[in-house]
Amino acid sequence: MLNKFHTLSTFAKINLILLIMLVPLLGMNYYSNHIGTGVVRDGIHRASETYMSLLTSQIDTTADQLSVFSLTMNRDSYVAAYTNYEESSHPYDKHGILKNINEKLNLNSLSLPWTNQFTIYSPVAQEALSNGGVIAYDEQFLSEHLSPQWTYLPADNRYAQPYFVRHTVEPQYSPDKPPGDYRVITEASFSVFNLVKMLDQFKNKENVHDPFLYSPGHEPIVSRTSKPDYIHKLQSHLSGQKLADTGHETVELHGKPYLVTYQITNTLQWYLVDYVPLEHALAPMYRTNQMYYISAAVLITLSLILSYFIYRNVQIPIIKLTNSARAIARGDFSAKIDYHPKNEFQVLVYQFNSMAGKIKELIETIYESKIRLQQATLKQLQAQIDPHFLYNSLNFIKYCAKSGDEEAVVSMAVNLGAYYRTATRSGDARTTLEEELKLIRNYLEIHKLRMHEMNYEIHLPEELRLTEVPRLIVQPVVENAIVHGISHLEQDGFIRISAESDGGFFTITVEDSGPGLSRSEQEELMYKVTHAQNEHDLCGLWNVAQRLVLQYGDTAGIGIESSVYGGLKVCLYWPDAVHKEE
Repeated sequence: MLNKFHTLSTFAKINLILLIMLVPLLGMNYYSNHIGTGVVRDGIHRASETYMSLLTSQIDTTADQLSVFSLTMNRDSYVAAYTNYEESSHPYDKHGILKNINEKLNLNSLSLPWTNQFTIYSPVAQEALSNGGVIAYDEQFLSEHLSPQWTYLPADNRYAQPYFVRHTVEPQYSPDKPPGDYRVITEASFSVFNLVKMLDQFKNKENVHDPFLYSPGHEPIVSRTSKPDYIHKLQSHLSGQKLADTGHETVELHGKPYLVTYQITNTLQWYLVDYVPLEHALAPMYRTNQMYYISAAVLITLSLILSYFIYRNVQIPIIKLTNSARAIARGDFSAKIDYHPKNEFQVLVYQFNSMAGKIKELIETIYESKIRLQQATLKQLQAQIDPHFLYNSLNFIKYCAKSGDEEAVVSMAVNLGAYYRTATRSGDARTTLEEELKLIRNYLEIHKLRMHEMNYEIHLPEELRLTEVPRLIVQPVVENAIVHGISHLEQDGFIRISAESDGGFFTITVEDSGPGLSRSEQEELMYKVTHAQNEHDLCGLWNVAQRLVLQYGDTAGIGIESSVYGGLKVCLYWPDAVHKEE
């Protein structure tokens, strides 16, 4: 590790030291902030749970008191006499029974904290007795809503608001029994106004809590000072998940985080939900964090300014000197530093430019520089041949493999391997004409597998098989014939490649059945090939022409004319060394 540090540049070392100083500081603050925030969140959660438990306990206690009174009245001796008052022989007895029951109903009703209503039904007599006034015996209502559990009902002729109702029956309740099979039914009910009033008492101007009662499928029961838009968003959020009996989570409301706590009431089976804004509790910590981040930002900014100052006054001159020295090491003796620093590096830059100019003058006087330049140019031109169709060929293998075409996969793999084995072979830059055309055959087989509508013909006389040619000299021409010639045809395309020797020259001809070019277009193309400076659209033909000229002299080159097959005919020609010596 220490050795790697020593290999770094001075600029990198300084920046690394600055980074090592800043990272622990930022990390320690982040950790302390994370721990502190967690502690505050836990405190808020525990306080909210205590707050919720108190409220749910009051709701459950009051609802249980209503249920206990209903059970007590169900077993009251006067209620039993009321349900069998037909057996009494004196109307006065019935009056006394009713009076006694009414007194008990009113007394117990007033003793409870909620406004309520108790009703005693006698299915045998088809009568009802209530502390809320005269009530008729409603068989249909009892059939639809008779339940030993608290049930939420919408507003009707009993209450102007939604209300909760629960029934206690004698004998034991059974879901299959109709109301007429019971001896007595005691009904306890209360309006949601009682719950709204309780929520109002728990919420005041100084309290950030805003509890409400929630049950899936019903409108929430809220305080009169609640925030409807917040509660609506929370209702939509809670309805989309399965809730446990108690729980808490952080929910974003109107772009701010809130701690939402919920707890189910044991009697009503509604969730009491409360949401508290976290920003109020975490405000001091946020301010501390802001001060820290401002300080950290200032420190980082100063570090960046220092780093930029070092980079501009030290690193840039070093980089320019290093790059220019490497350029000279590669043989580019024209490399000079176009930079004028106003510090100690000005002397170094001036001396380096002077030294580079003198070296260039010395090297240019040596004849071998021209030969080396030609060799470097030849290697560069050869390296420019880019087998870009590799990716398409690999995709072809993938799709054929997926479709189960084993024969196509094998053929493509064999030809692709043979092609790249020859094309990427290092060493001698020359090869025989036979090997070059074998490479072209592999290349055409690959395209034929992909295009299908393509045929080709290769003609190589026996006496020319061992003729030496530059490697990859034919491939760019064939590629142009495919891309610019037959690839746009609707019918089958055809390419013919032939080699011959005549009049002291070797010739390789590539013809295609494409749309071809007019005579003026051929002349324009030929002018660009011979005069262009490596134009992108002509890279293939320009490359081939330059390599032939560098290899065989000015008598070598490229010819372009129309083909008998309808497309273009490109001829590569170079002199025969034997005939040239004669």
